[in-house]
Amino acid sequence: MENLEQPNENFGSNAFGKFKDAESLMKAYSNLEAEFTKKSQKLASLESEKENETALKNKNAEIERKVDDFVTKFEKIKPFSGALKESLISGKVSSLEEEALNIMSNNYKTADELVKDEQFLNNFIFSNTEIKDKIIKDYLSQITQNLPIKTNYSANISLTPPTAPKTIKEAGRLAKSIIKQK
Repeated sequence: MENLEQPNENFGSNAFGKFKDAESLMKAYSNLEAEFTKKSQKLASLESEKENETALKNKNAEIERKVDDFVTKFEKIKPFSGALKESLISGKVSSLEEEALNIMSNNYKTADELVKDEQFLNNFIFSNTEIKDKIIKDYLSQITQNLPIKTNYSANISLTPPTAPKTIKEAGRLAKSIIKQK
């Protein structure tokens, strides 16, 4: 190995450039090499993160596509597709069908439960004009079936037989009461 401390004839008296001797040049080279290693490691780390991020995006896009395909086949799960995607993306569950069944069973309400749910009634029953019209029509139909018998007489005529005064005194009282009413 060549002795670095002796100036090389080809480089003249300033063989180490801005460094005064071989030792300072080696120290600078070692520092440069360490810094380069750090930068290379940082670059490798960033590239790895980018690859992981891309892989995660691809995985999530694949999950979303599978859920969309599943929802196309089973329309009733559509309102829960967002929750289904979140569950699968979070990694809490692995089976699309199992999680769909789980979500549906947790959100399913029987008819008895729905008729007791005030929010459901307000949003879907009481606000529906077709349902309201049917209820009113049925109610009016029931009322008209229980009406009293109609007669050809005017509404002022009583169906009870009139009472005729038997004496002049009774006739006078009846006349007074009729006059007072007018």
